[in-house]
Parts: sequence; C-alpha cells; structure tokens
Amino acid sequence: MKLHIAFLLFGLSAAAAQAADVVLAPTQMQRLGVREALPVEAKSALATPWSARVIASPDAEWVATAPSGGVVVRVPVAEGQQVTAGAVLAELRSADLPDMGASLSQARTAAELARGNRERDRALHAEGLIAERRVRESEAAAAQADAALAAAQSRLRLMGVSAADASAGRIQVRATAAATVLERMALPGQRVNEADPLLRLADANKLMLELNLPVAQAASVREGDLIEVDGSADRARVTQIGWGAADATQTVRIRAELPPVKNGLRPGQWVKVRRSATAAAAWSVPAGALLHHDGRSWVFMRTAQGFRAVEVEVLSQDSAQATVSGALDAKSPVAVSGVAAIKAVWLGHGGAE
Repeated sequence: MKLHIAFLLFGLSAAAAQAADVVLAPTQMQRLGVREALPVEAKSALATPWSARVIASPDAEWVATAPSGGVVVRVPVAEGQQVTAGAVLAELRSADLPDMGASLSQARTAAELARGNRERDRALHAEGLIAERRVRESEAAAAQADAALAAAQSRLRLMGVSAADASAGRIQVRATAAATVLERMALPGQRVNEADPLLRLADANKLMLELNLPVAQAASVREGDLIEVDGSADRARVTQIGWGAADATQTVRIRAELPPVKNGLRPGQWVKVRRSATAAAAWSVPAGALLHHDGRSWVFMRTAQGFRAVEVEVLSQDSAQATVSGALDAKSPVAVSGVAAIKAVWLGHGGAE
C-alpha cells in the first residue's frame, strides 16, 4: 500500500511539474550550460513523408452488371482504359431476349388495338349509338394496354437493349458516364446470371488519398488539413478520419480528397505525401531544442523566471534543424543546450543548485 501511494504521489508531482514553469536564475542556467536561440518563422513547412494509396472516391466508383442472364461474347475494353459515355463495355447473348422482344411487339399491337377501340366507341357514343358504360370499358382497356406497353418498353430500356437487339438476342452493356476501367470481372465465353458484375469502373476526376497512420500520428490530423503529393502541386484535403484502429497494425485509416484536375495519378498508385502546415504555426528551431516525453514533443521557451515547456508537433527534422508547429514566439528564445538538465527540473527529478 505504501509503495502504491508513493508511486501515486510521484505521478501527481510529475504532472504538476509539467503544468508549471521551470524557475531558473541566470547563474543556474550558466552552470547547467544552457544556451538559447530564437525560433524562426517557417513560411512553408512540410511534415515528414507518409505513404498513401490513390483510390477512387466512394461516390465515383460503380460496377457494370449483366442486365440479363446469358453468355459473354466480348469485352472490348482493357483495365486502365479511359472510356467515354455510351461506349460499349461488354456484349452478351441471351436466349431470354427474343421472348422479351416478342412480348414488346405483342404489347405494342394490343395497345394500338385498344386505342382504336376506344376512339371508335367514343365516336359511337357521341352519335348516341352505344351506352356510356361501353365507352368507359374501352377507355379502361386502352389504359391497361398502354401500361403494359410502357412496362415492356421500360424493362428493355433499363437493360439498355433496343427492340432490334432484343429480337436478335443481343445485349450491349454501355458506359453510363466517362470513366476509367479498374477491373474486368467477366471474360468472353463466361456464362453470367442477371446482375452478375462484369466490370468495375471509376470517374478518374474523383480521386482520394488513403493513408494508414499509427494511432499517435493520426491523433494530430484534423478534417480540413491539407496534404501535398511529393513531386506534384496537388493538394488533397482531409475529409474522413477513421474512428477505430486496425487490430493487427494499430493504424487509423484517413482519406483526403484530391481536386478534380488532371493530376496524372491513377487508382492503386502509391505516392509519398506530406501534411502542410500554416505559415503562422510553423517554426524552425535547432534540433537540440527538442525533447520527447510521454510520447509527445516539447521545447523550453524562455520566460522572465526561467523556461516554460511548450508542446509542439514535429513536422520535419534532420540532424541540425527541426520544423515544428506550436505556440512559439519569434521574440522568445528556446533552450538549445542544457535541455536534459532543464527537463530533470521540470519533471521534479532534481534541482538546479
């Protein structure tokens, strides 16, 4: 019990130390070998690179399916090919189509006959030769025949089949919009059922970047952040941040939307990206100014009484300089040597005698 209380008190004192300024006199700083340098505002700062995969936007990807059961005759497009709206993606032969074509012809003939009977009965009723009930019956029959014809026409129209193609048993599956073929899911000679997938397509102008970041890094990403693609002027805006972490990798999935311009990127392509930082929040400091504690990064900023620990986000770093984002001030220097000694005082591990 005493040991538990001791650890608890130590944790509380350490937390209190992090929340307080480090009070040091000039003579103490001299003995600790503390040197200082002013942060320099970074007009353009990019974070360390991340790997990202180019994917199609969820609302820009779709699958072309078989309108009816049949046999695939040809698939005249290849993966990665750009197709225009109306282009033939696949051709099928279906034994069911001639019956549909015949049903359409029968419905058209029945509708024409019903309309003729209606017009004749209307004329006869106007001359007083037949009762009104007879006219109503013929009008109802005509309306029913028109509805049956419209249903037969709609079915073939939804299948993308003309009356002539239906009679020949041929289906041509066409692109509903300009797109890129991502995957061929059916091959010539293959038998398919109604609604079986044939091809997967995407609008090449609606692309996203997909990143899988460690939980600690993902915690610093916010919706609206800008991400730049290395070697390109393209800038994507973060629109989706996953809520859960993957069990195996402990990463969070993040997606950023690319602008609808010709950027030369392709779905499935891996690229290096970096997060942009605003000029007002980006600072260049000597690498020695950084310290790491409890999975976070800090610098010691000079105050009237000593130093204050300021949490920062490391955007990029090499052996000499680091670019960070945080609440720094161009007029307030930061400690660049003696940092370990200041840290010990900050955490309550020792004093500056």
